[in-house]
Amino acid sequence: MTDPVLFNRRLSKSELNTWISLVESQTDSGCINRALAADFLELEDTLSFVSSVDDEMIGGTAIYKDRTRLGMILASVAVKKEFREISAYNIIKSSLPFFRVVAIRDIDALIPDDTSKERLAFPGSFELDLWTKSVLERIGFEEKSKLFSYSIPLQGENQQRQLENMWDSHTNIENAKKLIWDSSKTAGMTNSLVWTAFDFAVNQGNLRSVTLKDSMKLVTSIYYSGKTAIIGLIISDDDFTEDGMASSLVAETIKETDAEKLILPLIGDGQDKLIEALADELGGSLKRRSMTLMRKQL
Repeated sequence: MTDPVLFNRRLSKSELNTWISLVESQTDSGCINRALAADFLELEDTLSFVSSVDDEMIGGTAIYKDRTRLGMILASVAVKKEFREISAYNIIKSSLPFFRVVAIRDIDALIPDDTSKERLAFPGSFELDLWTKSVLERIGFEEKSKLFSYSIPLQGENQQRQLENMWDSHTNIENAKKLIWDSSKTAGMTNSLVWTAFDFAVNQGNLRSVTLKDSMKLVTSIYYSGKTAIIGLIISDDDFTEDGMASSLVAETIKETDAEKLILPLIGDGQDKLIEALADELGGSLKRRSMTLMRKQL
């Protein structure tokens, strides 16, 4: 008896709902909501692949091309449980570039260090299921660094500080990119995940920034899912972090809502002071989860 033939192909736009249903049913965290997942899958630089056996969709991947850093991320992997052992390797590998090209130097993947239920769903987080780590290692991914996800319960009785409105009326995209690029090494965020979060925030219209004397000091994205506030991206220059302005401005914005919880799904190891100051401003206790950034060089 021969093994079933695996057929791999690009996902068509008409199949988005089928693919999202696979993510919801065959990954540990599912999707934040179907509309947000569809928005990410429809981005110009998102490539989605599906694999089928006898016309049954058994798995697939979503890849995002980071044009700023010249990399890619493996943003999502979903494989039906009964096919993981025999097919996951081929499903993932077939969706990745076979060799280095000018526009793609490496591929990043984010793996949780545990199976915590606190993990934010796709595409709020690009964490893959823990079971994929061994498969990625066989494909040639190696551990690169640690990243972190934080959650902060919000106290409704906190008093708001009346701060001057310092938010830019319009975010200058090139200046925001410059701040991220200049700060990424110190923040511990030299990866394509941060640029994917940035591009998605631009697409969703939730990017915010602060500029003083023609120098951008803070760039962040803030959006909401039910009673949860999500900061998909936060980068501040050293001075704006040290004097507490970055944490104060972000905290004030969060306090103006009815959110009961704040999640920061992508934080570098050099951003601990910023996150601790934000928790102090919000009056909540920090809960931290660690994740492993894995990278495959092409």
